[in-house]
Amino acid sequence: MSTPPHPGGNGGFPGLPWPPDPSRPLPSPGDAHDPPDLPPAPPLQGEPVPPREGYERSTRQRVLYLPVVAGGDLLGYLWAAEANANACGFLRNLAFFERSLNASSLWSRRLDQAYDEGLPAQDAVRRWRGAPEDPEGGAVPPDAQEQWAPGLNELGASLNPDAPRSPGPLVQDGLYPDGTPADRSRGWGPLVGAPLPGYPEETAGPVVHLPVVLGGDLVGYVWAAETGDAAGYLRRVPAGRTGEIAMGLWKARLSDAFEAGVHAVQAIRAFRGLPEDHLSGTVPADAVEQYAPALAELRRLAEQ
Repeated sequence: MSTPPHPGGNGGFPGLPWPPDPSRPLPSPGDAHDPPDLPPAPPLQGEPVPPREGYERSTRQRVLYLPVVAGGDLLGYLWAAEANANACGFLRNLAFFERSLNASSLWSRRLDQAYDEGLPAQDAVRRWRGAPEDPEGGAVPPDAQEQWAPGLNELGASLNPDAPRSPGPLVQDGLYPDGTPADRSRGWGPLVGAPLPGYPEETAGPVVHLPVVLGGDLVGYVWAAETGDAAGYLRRVPAGRTGEIAMGLWKARLSDAFEAGVHAVQAIRAFRGLPEDHLSGTVPADAVEQYAPALAELRRLAEQ
């Protein structure tokens, strides 16, 4: 297997440091690791529960946004897609990490309530302008002016310029990236079966892995070969269909890293702390790297 080339910059995969941060050295291919005695992952309670219905939390369209402020501090933005009446959310200001995390819980509940009431996304955002300030979640000032951003990624870059950028789900606003409708009754795009470019998904050597969690449940693992030339996602078998569905976004992120020439171990490290996707989950910000002497050992762990 050959290691993908490393271009001079981050190759269109923003948020990944390259060269790697010397304070977090990559494992050396020759290093020996004693695999830790890992306890089995905690079992899921009953059958995995499908996520509740709600607004889509991603879009490729222009977005309308309003500031959420608490005590004069900007905790984040409420946003809504320009033409997709089913896409809106709360974008956190990571400079106020804990406070914006608490605020995101409040705004998620409020948006879920608006969805249940059948409100279009922009109305769900606008309804909160001038409402009393919540002690934890803040408020949209009554004189806040509606603003527009070219897209959600651009809005996120202006608010959190040093945070990794996420491409989001493969299907957004009902469309694939090339504009093909996900609903085939609306038409067909080019019928191609080309897989996403990516790292090889087999390796004979040791692997580094991190947990993927959705709604507090362990649904899978992202892994990378210590040599950096292979990587992938493994669903946790007891997570069933939920773990399988989560695969799509992680494969897309790994594909982006591969095309940027990023060392695979550095790529999965950059996944820590990305916002939780409602289908694919997240790698917790405090997730600890684990090692397995071979990919087969990680597959056995994923079966527990």
